[in-house]
Amino acid sequence: MRKPFTLSLKFTFTLLVFFAIAGCDAIAPASPTPDVLATVVAQTLTAMPNSEPAISSTPISATFTPIPLTFTPIPVSITATSTPPIGGTNFFFTNAENVNLRVNPGRLFQVSRVLAKGTRLQVLGKAPGGQWLNVVNDEGVVGWVGKDFLEGRPNERNLIVVNPTDVLTITGQILDVNGNPVNGIGFAAVQGDKRDDAVTDEAGMFYIFLPAKFTGAWTVSFVSVSCPSTTMDANCNCLNDTCGKPDPEIVTGMLPMSAPLSFIWK
Repeated sequence: MRKPFTLSLKFTFTLLVFFAIAGCDAIAPASPTPDVLATVVAQTLTAMPNSEPAISSTPISATFTPIPLTFTPIPVSITATSTPPIGGTNFFFTNAENVNLRVNPGRLFQVSRVLAKGTRLQVLGKAPGGQWLNVVNDEGVVGWVGKDFLEGRPNERNLIVVNPTDVLTITGQILDVNGNPVNGIGFAAVQGDKRDDAVTDEAGMFYIFLPAKFTGAWTVSFVSVSCPSTTMDANCNCLNDTCGKPDPEIVTGMLPMSAPLSFIWK
């Protein structure tokens, strides 16, 4: 009667061991083996998309299509100016420093520019008497300079006469006893501390230009004889060693004048 109990006890023990093992499996799952991990990683990498673009081994043939160049000429309009080429006969250069370019032909007029030596000027014409030249500089400023301040004087006979405006003019003429004009005779016009000078031209005429505000009495007097005068010889000596003088030597005139002053060379 003791053998059945022994078998029953063994069977019960076996069941207990089985349920104990089963309970342990439910709490802690078994770790995958290395072979299983490798398989899972491989499958995951295969399923992930590749972010890099695929590189094709097929060569790409480059095609160059030349672009035709089209030249469209742009018309250029050239505006003619009144300034002739630099080699023109009316271009001259100042021969001294600080040459005054004045608004009118006379030393009592306003200075618009002070010109350096070698300044290029285009001569437009001359004032009556030929002592002052109407010029324009490279800035386009028009004014007047004394002819003695230009290197290589222009041929006065080829210049047009430009009559200044807004001026008072003292004029006079000197003739010899035979009625021939006498050139190269210098006269000065003075009023107080104001003075300007002029020299007679080939017609024996002199012109002194003054600002319009300088009215009233002016004293005009004989002051010099220049070498080119008809009263001088080639060596700049008085003809026949006799130096003449105008009559009268001094005169007072009122501005504005109604007629030129008259002198006789004796």
